[in-house]
Amino acid sequence: MSGKFDYYDAIAHVIPGTIACLFLFYTINLFDITLPKLDIGVLGLAGVGLALAYTVGHLFQSIASTLEPFYYFLWGGIPSAKLLERKSRHFSDQQRKSLIAEMVDFFRVDETRPEKHDERRDFDQRLFERAMTLCNKNKLGRVEAFVAIYGFHRVLLTTFLISFLTYATIWLMQIHRWLDLPSDKIALLKFLVLLSGVGSTIEIFRARKRAYHYAREVLWMTAEYIRASRSEQKGAGAVPNSGG
Repeated sequence: MSGKFDYYDAIAHVIPGTIACLFLFYTINLFDITLPKLDIGVLGLAGVGLALAYTVGHLFQSIASTLEPFYYFLWGGIPSAKLLERKSRHFSDQQRKSLIAEMVDFFRVDETRPEKHDERRDFDQRLFERAMTLCNKNKLGRVEAFVAIYGFHRVLLTTFLISFLTYATIWLMQIHRWLDLPSDKIALLKFLVLLSGVGSTIEIFRARKRAYHYAREVLWMTAEYIRASRSEQKGAGAVPNSGG
């Protein structure tokens, strides 16, 4: 098993899956439902727990991927396209234009960058996807680490958001007497609503920040790779001075 597999799965699947399982456990506890006990020992329980967390993490990662367009809407657009669209604290206007020109030339893109906003955004995103493929293929910089961290925060946002919607719905149903929870569970329900709500709010901004860091790393590493490749080509094409 490779180090990449271990790292990504631990960050993007097992940890969020464990948190989701904890929320699920507390949800079951709200309704005083008793789960059957497994008589398989401590190691057996640990193995089952790990497998469950890993599976749930994968499920929530799929949901997070599906919800990604909604997150982009909350963030004001796709971070990768936004970095190529206008100047930012990550790239000056000159750096941005130079980078786009270098990538268009390096990837041999035949089409001209469109003037219309929507078409230009799609063009920039396709350009970024080529850069992302280049970084993944050549294992450039810290791209693997950044995508794992972004995946972690994206699925964590999804976990908190689904939990908040679930607990808020249960609370509203309790207020309107559509549910009749035990009185000693109301404090727990309010705590879960607060916890998942605060977690969702924090992760909206954290996931956005990590998405921009990932996109910036891809673009930086692509720019360095292109310039290094050109330097090597110039060096190989130079005629050595034989002297005398």
